[in-house]
Amino acid sequence: MKDIAKASGWSLGTVSRVMSDASGVNETARKEVLEAARQLNYQKNDFASALRQKRPEGILMIVQADGCPIYSRMACLVEKRLKQQGKRVTLVQVHHDENEAEAAHEQMRCQTPGALIFFGARRNMLRTLGRSAVPALCIGVDQSGLGLERLISFGLPQTEVAQQSTEWLFETGRQSIGVILNDRYTYPELQESFLGVQYAFYSRDLVFVANDRSTIQPSSLRGGYQGLLQLMQQVPDVDAVLVGDEDQALGALRAAADLGKRVPEDLAIFALDLTDNAEFAIPRLSGIRRDLEEDARQICDLVLKLESHDWSLLDTPMREASWQVRWKESCPKPMHPFDPALS
Repeated sequence: MKDIAKASGWSLGTVSRVMSDASGVNETARKEVLEAARQLNYQKNDFASALRQKRPEGILMIVQADGCPIYSRMACLVEKRLKQQGKRVTLVQVHHDENEAEAAHEQMRCQTPGALIFFGARRNMLRTLGRSAVPALCIGVDQSGLGLERLISFGLPQTEVAQQSTEWLFETGRQSIGVILNDRYTYPELQESFLGVQYAFYSRDLVFVANDRSTIQPSSLRGGYQGLLQLMQQVPDVDAVLVGDEDQALGALRAAADLGKRVPEDLAIFALDLTDNAEFAIPRLSGIRRDLEEDARQICDLVLKLESHDWSLLDTPMREASWQVRWKESCPKPMHPFDPALS
């Protein structure tokens, strides 16, 4: 349009009004601007015009592909639900060496979404999001401490879950508890989980030293297998293990068998993330179970409210996901009828 303004002799504002077919433009100006545009072979780009106007459209989802597997599962369910409601959804996967916030900014250069969803975003990366007119929902740990505007979080209370799970292991009569956590956890997730374990130890006047009683392993069968072997070397008398996820728990079961440890008689195993596949393990696994369909429903509800500028959501920046305990053979349920948390 600058070229047209120069060729026609009219101002850039007049050219803009002519090209957008606005009313109230001098007819002489209109004719001369259109003639200059014809000579310059100008063609209006409706797509570029829409971008310039920055009309919010659709939902942009950024998924940490190298993060905990649960985030990818949840993202697929959320994407399906949003599309069923007629929403345009763009899903972008980022890897560990990429910045989630930069990926969002890059995508928003060609699309202005009505809302953002980050699955498993790392706090240090999310800081670079800065001030954004696009509201965002972070799936994972509480990110409200970042001070970003129009951002809320949804996820498990990691500290509470880890503390209660460790308490249950103690209440089954276990005396020496070890921890195998997922190397795909973000630093805040690891920090909050370890904090929960420490609280459970402190409640019994014990000290939990992470370097001695824990190991960080891949989210895989081999990760759980190697994790238990390492724990048994560090703490030979370990009689219970808190495990990051189901795959690790299955690997730990195999390692226990190879070490001649009976589950649960010699070693109790409790996992922090179970799916229905845990029903097919021998013995069946105890642990934390989430209803991902319900999580997806809540996430969709939250993001649609953000998209519609329901800023009342900002009054509660952290929304907690629901969770329950599934007691099976790998860790029998402690019998404490007066404990309301176990009723």
